[in-house]
Amino acid sequence: MLDMARVTERFEHYMQMAQAIPAWGYNTIFAHATDNEGCAIIFDSHPELAGPHALTKAQVRQWIAAAKDAGASIIPEIECFGHTQFIHNHPKYKHLAMPTTGHFNAINPLHPDTHTILNDLLTDTAELFDSPYIHAGFDEVNLGDRSVLGEPAAGKEDWEIFADMVNLVHGMIEKLGKRMMIWGDHLVSEPRIASRISKDIIVCDWQYHADLSTRTTDALLELGFEVMCCPASARSGDMFMPRANTLGNLQRFARIAHSRGGRVLGLSNTVWCPGRLLCGTELFAYALGGAWFNNPEADAAEVMSNFVTERYGIGEQADELAEALLDLSTLIPHNSLPRRIMQTETSHKAPPSPITFAEARTMEQIARQVAELRPALEAYQGRATQNPHEFANYLLVCDLIAWLNRLAGFRVEGEPSASRSQIVDEGSKLLDRCCGDWSRRRFDDDPYRDNDPYPEEDGLITNLQRSLAELQQSQGAAAPDREVGALG
Repeated sequence: MLDMARVTERFEHYMQMAQAIPAWGYNTIFAHATDNEGCAIIFDSHPELAGPHALTKAQVRQWIAAAKDAGASIIPEIECFGHTQFIHNHPKYKHLAMPTTGHFNAINPLHPDTHTILNDLLTDTAELFDSPYIHAGFDEVNLGDRSVLGEPAAGKEDWEIFADMVNLVHGMIEKLGKRMMIWGDHLVSEPRIASRISKDIIVCDWQYHADLSTRTTDALLELGFEVMCCPASARSGDMFMPRANTLGNLQRFARIAHSRGGRVLGLSNTVWCPGRLLCGTELFAYALGGAWFNNPEADAAEVMSNFVTERYGIGEQADELAEALLDLSTLIPHNSLPRRIMQTETSHKAPPSPITFAEARTMEQIARQVAELRPALEAYQGRATQNPHEFANYLLVCDLIAWLNRLAGFRVEGEPSASRSQIVDEGSKLLDRCCGDWSRRRFDDDPYRDNDPYPEEDGLITNLQRSLAELQQSQGAAAPDREVGALG
């Protein structure tokens, strides 16, 4: 799954993925084309909803053709209930927003304008994509203040309103000759919904932890639905590159899917909010996921060795490099620790509390092990004849962790101002490298380069900027004035 709505990347990237994905064992690309943050396709019926770098219809058709030539299809996703701020944040459609607080939201399910817009978008989508499926979203819906719904909703519980909306959209999609897919979280939390909606709907079970149980998959199957299992290569809590928890989630879900036989239709490897990661560092998780989806017991080291050999043109089996990258993924911390060290973890709330010696010690232990892995990565850098900038990002991950360790030591030990200046200088160079990396695959003016879609997280570049600003202001210097992609 490509999260095009959160960060719409350069068209060349999508074309490259159309060629690469089938080679890693996939037959389908999920195109997450809309979300709160925007719409990644220019639809004829509502071009006003498109983001600044949205794909044209001609580009989408070219992308579909390239995927088909490589042996894959593309399934579009249009959010139809929650995650719909791409519609009701537009001035023309503000009246369709349900009054909510917090991040999650909903579009007014009873307003006729909602029905018109959704039917328009789904009609355009069905005409553009030749897939027999349309994913309609329906996850994380927050109805908020239902009083705006008036008499038609009186006496109905939230789950009944949800079921009614599913049926409305199902009818639209069915008339277009397509089969509907939705996310499964509301069905898991409120099984009564299943009694009101068609069992023809395919339900996507998303769970993102390595130790997930079979509970949700089994619950959806017992309700009578065909199910897709949907782990994640990138999710909330990630920074730099995929973590070991991610890889464990992929393999565990693959084992669950295979153990349920034909009742599970397949698996989808989701990559959410790609702006949190350095470009290309997520691709090895795609390769591992594809291998595990076909054989849950596939050897990770062998899969990784094949991946780095082919992706970077090493020219020989690179077992040592593969092992180093797998080891590196086990050392990547949850983003709460880097943000604590950078003192940005509560930037939207109260001022952050000082980091503890225990946190600094944890970072020191991580950095020491990463430093031991770096020579193995560096030894292969000159032999990477393909995608060298992407390969260099693994070394950038190592350098960022080393810098975080020095920053943690400075914060807990109160080193002299000269050390602060050195940390600011090193951090500024790392920021430049991160911005340069962003520019190679993404657009410099993308607002989510500086702001994570989830305000409690923030992206990598934003965290670096805020941390450097705080360090410079603390020593009486001006905050860094760095433009996106500025190098040197």
